[in-house]
Amino acid sequence: MKPLSLERTFSISLFICFIWCLGLSYFTLSNNEQEAARFGHQNSWTKKQVEASGAEASSKHLWGRYEEEVNVLRSKSKMKDDLISRLNSDKLQLEQEVVGLKERLSKKAEKQVKSGPLMHNYEGEFKALKIQMEAEENKTEKMEETIKGLLSNKLQLEQEVAHLKELLVQKAEEHTNKDKINEDKDCPLPPMDGYPECLGKLKWMKEGWTSDPCYIINGVNGSLCSILIYLSEIETWCPRLPGRVIPTASSQRTEAGQAVIRENLQGLSSKLANRIQYKWINQRIFSMEDIWVKAGRSLSAKHDLKGRKAKQILVHPGAVTDEIGIARSAFNGGPLGELVQWSDLVSTLHILGHHLHLSASITDLKIFLGGLKSGCPSMPTLEPNLIYTDILGLQQMQKALPNIWSKYQCKIRILDSFGTEPDFNHVSWAKGHNLSSPYGGLNLIPLQFYTMFPHTPDNTFLGFVVQPHWSDEENKKLESIKRKNQALVYGKRASFWKGKTAYLDTIHKYLDLHGTVDNGALIPSYVTNHGIVKGAEVHALLRESKVFVGLSFPFEGPAPLEALANGCVFLNPRLNPPQSRLNSEFFKEKPNIREVTSQHPYAEAIGEPYVWMVDMDNSTDVERAVKAIINQTIEPYIPYEFTCEGMLQRVNILIEKQDFCNSTTSWPPLSTLQVVTAEVGASCKDTCQKQGLICEPAFFPHLNSAQSLANYGINCQTTEHSGGYLVLPAYDNNSKHCVFQSDPLLFSCVRSHLSWTRVCPCRDYIKDQIALCKACL
Repeated sequence: MKPLSLERTFSISLFICFIWCLGLSYFTLSNNEQEAARFGHQNSWTKKQVEASGAEASSKHLWGRYEEEVNVLRSKSKMKDDLISRLNSDKLQLEQEVVGLKERLSKKAEKQVKSGPLMHNYEGEFKALKIQMEAEENKTEKMEETIKGLLSNKLQLEQEVAHLKELLVQKAEEHTNKDKINEDKDCPLPPMDGYPECLGKLKWMKEGWTSDPCYIINGVNGSLCSILIYLSEIETWCPRLPGRVIPTASSQRTEAGQAVIRENLQGLSSKLANRIQYKWINQRIFSMEDIWVKAGRSLSAKHDLKGRKAKQILVHPGAVTDEIGIARSAFNGGPLGELVQWSDLVSTLHILGHHLHLSASITDLKIFLGGLKSGCPSMPTLEPNLIYTDILGLQQMQKALPNIWSKYQCKIRILDSFGTEPDFNHVSWAKGHNLSSPYGGLNLIPLQFYTMFPHTPDNTFLGFVVQPHWSDEENKKLESIKRKNQALVYGKRASFWKGKTAYLDTIHKYLDLHGTVDNGALIPSYVTNHGIVKGAEVHALLRESKVFVGLSFPFEGPAPLEALANGCVFLNPRLNPPQSRLNSEFFKEKPNIREVTSQHPYAEAIGEPYVWMVDMDNSTDVERAVKAIINQTIEPYIPYEFTCEGMLQRVNILIEKQDFCNSTTSWPPLSTLQVVTAEVGASCKDTCQKQGLICEPAFFPHLNSAQSLANYGINCQTTEHSGGYLVLPAYDNNSKHCVFQSDPLLFSCVRSHLSWTRVCPCRDYIKDQIALCKACL
């Protein structure tokens, strides 16, 4: 029994090994079938991809792509050869194992017959093995079918390779013909000596000239001539066409001819009409066309305006760009002061005969100044003589054009309503003295900041125009309006009215009150509110009112002067204490420490009978002023510097004479300099003003030496230069020690020192034209 048990154990083990071998072969075959199917799918996709992309690729790139695909297909063919070889080997081995098993089983069967009943239990196992062997033979037949399929697939793959080779040759020939540059009878190809890249650029541009709009902007239209002109004159890849002689880029951009006073505003129509950002500005400009034209004629008759060169001027109001969005609120009670100033500047520049280029976005800036990223070289379309912008616009320029904005730094003029004082403008000084402001640290010459009112001589006064009337028809209507016993309150927002009820109650004892504030605002019930109204309606209300009532805010707007222009007295509230960045949220971020003593300091200087100062918290003071006003009559009044003609005169002189790019030029004329020594602790602004003069910071460099001071009777026994003060040049009268300024950006008219005596450069000025000296015209 023991030998029989060992033989049975051996047979079972042999059967298990047989089943394992068959399973392994089947598993390998299944994986290979899946891999073959995947290769076939990828091959089909790759072929389509090659055919689709071939028409678009360049000739050189196309060859590389097809060769790569062919190599991939060849690699797949080799993999299938290996797979078929492996399967044939497995099949042979399997057949040999099956034969061996048959022989062993046959011997076992014979042995079982001889052994009789003792081997009877093997009959069931033998039948099971026989069934298993038949199943495996079926698998072998399937394997043979798979091998036949792989062989057929390999043949198909080889046919695809041959087809791709033919396609490769065909596409290459097509691209060769396509890339061929045929000479145009009107534009023969010039010799290419010295221009090895020209032919390749021509081929690319034939297909790619529509890929970027900058090519079309530069005159490319798909013709060979236009492409050659671009590649030789805008870029430098090709030789210039015979006979093509063009002026240099600089002369082409700066040649502008003579500036002639214009007789209309027609040239502005196309520049403003389709720009939503300039909508309010456009309306104001054309509502005043007659006034501007008449003012231009009048100024031209009084002064010789011939011989002026027309300047190329870029105007970029950051306030109107979509990134800032002030222009969007202009028709809904938003602040209009800045837009008024921009409107009048644009009109002035046009009437004076200069060439305007209006920007309303950062993209516009990049197009004009050459910072636009595109397929074309970054070339400016404009070489400006002057750039007018505001602080927000300058910050946009610095961010968008970091590598080139400094090129234009000396040509920039910043419209800055409230002014920027030298210490806030100076980066390191402001940082070291905790004078932080989001609008400071620009490191410009302080006179490059153009203010709305002449409140600081360290900056330049630009101003605006007080609009005296509208069209002739509307003006006739205004003239027919009779003055009533009423007052119009200066305040479009409900917040301006808060806490002013007692003040308004006092005025209401003597006058009917009207307002132009949002209808939803909480205002006294006795106020007749007209809601937010347009300019002509405001002028009509001013014409029928005796008083324009200030509420202490907004500060320094154009409306009080418009009231005076309509014969309406302005009630100007004092500010006690004076407001500045030290105690006012409104001025907190302004780059100055100027103290505002009333709602409107410029109007304060005009004085009675046009402007009456009041203490809003003192009803007696308010009654005194109101009683005096209702018993007087005034004629409409506009300071000359706020008329169209006054602004034309002022801006024309500034354009012609004020130059920050040339250090050798001097303006105003040095002959107008009057040197005045200040009292200890006094500023040059106040010192000059007491003498009926104005401090002129352009003269500071002339006084900044011991030799210069000696000419004005100041004896400096010892001297030093310092960049640590804003009151220089100055001296100590006891020690005769003089200190001079080492940093020209720190010259200041408005600062004072408790120990030193300031040496102040003063000049005269034309009455009602404070920006100009008498010899400046």
